[in-house]
This record gives sequence, structure tokens and C-alpha cells, in this order.
Amino acid sequence: MSVQSSRMRHLVVVLTLAFAAGAVVADDARPVAHADFRDPLDTAAPANRLAVSTQLGAVARAGDRLVAVGVRGLILVSDDAGQNWKQVTSPVSSDLVSVRFLNPQLGWATGHDGVVLASQDGGSTWVKQLDGRMGEKLLLAHFEPMAAKGDANAVRLLEEIKRNYGSGPELPILDVWFETPLKGWAVGGFGTIFATRDGGKTWESWFEKVDNDKMFHYNAIRGIGGEIYMASEQGTVFRLDRARERFVPLNTGYRGSYFGFVGNSDYVLAFGLRGSAYRSRDKGQTWTRLDTGVPAGLTAGTLLDDGRLLLVSQDGRLLASANEGDTFTVLPVSRPTLFADVVQAGPGRVALTGLAGVQTATFH
Repeated sequence: MSVQSSRMRHLVVVLTLAFAAGAVVADDARPVAHADFRDPLDTAAPANRLAVSTQLGAVARAGDRLVAVGVRGLILVSDDAGQNWKQVTSPVSSDLVSVRFLNPQLGWATGHDGVVLASQDGGSTWVKQLDGRMGEKLLLAHFEPMAAKGDANAVRLLEEIKRNYGSGPELPILDVWFETPLKGWAVGGFGTIFATRDGGKTWESWFEKVDNDKMFHYNAIRGIGGEIYMASEQGTVFRLDRARERFVPLNTGYRGSYFGFVGNSDYVLAFGLRGSAYRSRDKGQTWTRLDTGVPAGLTAGTLLDDGRLLLVSQDGRLLASANEGDTFTVLPVSRPTLFADVVQAGPGRVALTGLAGVQTATFH
């Protein structure tokens, strides 16, 4: 695949998952900095009085609190099940596309320009742990000595990494998952994957620890039923082989892109383009296609406290299943829009983020 076609493929994924538009930059050119340019990696997110209706890419629960993230570094919190929101300070103005909390205090958010942010107080304050500039230096320092010694795989990966960062540090970190307060992964475009063993204070390359010669994007990472899965392209799901400390591909029978997972100890459900959903009951060894009845891409999913699963779509639908995906029903929403994420906000209530900001919906 050519560099230019790969960059267009990257743009499609970013538009789908992060609602960000951008130009494709020539391979041998870096963006021209104007005199008044302020790098979003060094610029705090501006105050936004219309934050609730601004594009928001993700939402998560931090105990009884909700935390949502979006464009230009926007971070919002709600302490009343999504009825009211307030903006909190963000150290960057890069677009944020994912947010996860391990417990009511510890959380991480990721986004464009290779950003990983961390919070230790339920989303009230945030610090930057990683960005594209740091990532590039880390990867070059890791692979250049290996390549100099004749490691063929390191030579190949080093070439890909230089190509990825050839236009600057704009490649997004699309998702993050922490298994413990110390152990986690951050994943993104063109085979980008970093791991940490100290809560994000330091990061290391896992590029070479995935069977991904085609440098597929990693659109999401999630721990389900004791396993760690990554959603990727061409119907590929990767699962962590703990004994080998390596992600290996699983063939699901689908040929399109997956955007995420939902499930529990009994099953894992992968969802993606064109309303596609596939379920496995044997930790990804075999998969069954499900009929969602939706033609648009499925962008996010969650489990309710009562075990029902919810999915949201690009065409503004909120789907519910009480039988692990065998059948789905459409729940009413007040403002259908391109939805990006969904999470239970409280008893009988969910919070949805997307192109038109954040809203809540009720269920029975």
C-alpha cells in the first residue's frame, strides 16, 4: 500500500472515530508554522461556554461522576448523572477521542498528536503523560540501535515509524486500556501501540509485539473476561497472548473495520462498519455474525448494570439487546446525531456523546 493511500485510510478512521477534519500532508513536508501559531500540545484547552453542545468523542464513568472529552482538548465532568456539566482544565488543545477510568479516581484520556493524559482525582485535574513528540523520540531510540545491528524487523519498523512521523506528531492515540493501576496500553493509527508498567510515567514500544506486518490501525483496546482485545481493520481482532507477551490476530470472518468491543466473562462482541457485529463465546476462537438491523457504522457499546448491552451508531441510533446480541431494539433519543460513545449515567439513564455534544436518554 502506498504512503498516500495509507494516509487517506488514516484520515477515514480519524473522521469516523474522532470527528476531526484535516488535510493530507505531503510525505516529505512538515506543516509550516506561522508566527502566531500555538502548538496544541503546549496550549491549554480554551474555555468554551457552548461545551455541552460541542463535538465530544467519548464519555466514561468515574464512580458516580461522568467524564466526557472532545475537540480542542475539551474535558467535561458531571456529578448529577449528566444533567449538568462543567468544563475542567485540560493541559492540551489537541482533539481528545477516548477516556477510560480504572476506578473512581484513576483515569486516562487520549487523542490527536499522540496525546495521553492522566487523572488521579476522578477527572478534576489532568497531566500529560505522552505526546507525539515524545513518542517519536522513544521509538527512534528504541529501534535505531536494533536496526544498526542488522535486525530486519527493526529496520522495517523503523522505516514505517519515520514515515508515520514524517509530517509531524499528528498521529492519534485512539484508545487506552489499563488492566491495573500500573499496567496499560495506548493504541492508535498505523500499528501504534505503547505499553506502560508504571501507570504511564514511562512508556515503551510494543510495535514489535503484535503480529501486524500490514501496520493495521488499532481502533480500540478493551479488557473483557480476563482477555485483552484490540479492534482493527479487515475483520481482524488481536488478542493478547499472555505467555508470549504478544498480541496475535484472530480471524472473525468479517472483512471490514471494527471500532470496539462489549461483553463479559461469557462473550465478547466486536462491532464496526455497516452495522456489523460478531460475537464469540470461546475467547475469540470462533465468531458468529449478528443481525443488528442497522446499515450505519456502530461506534461504541456498553453494558448496563442489569447485563443488557447497548450500541450506538453513526446514524443516531441507540440499540439495546437483552439476549447478548441475538436481537436488538431501538431506544428513543431526543436528538439523533452521529453518536461516538455511550455509558450508563445512573438508574434508567445513559449519557451519549457525539457530533452534537452530550445528551442523556432514559431506558426501562
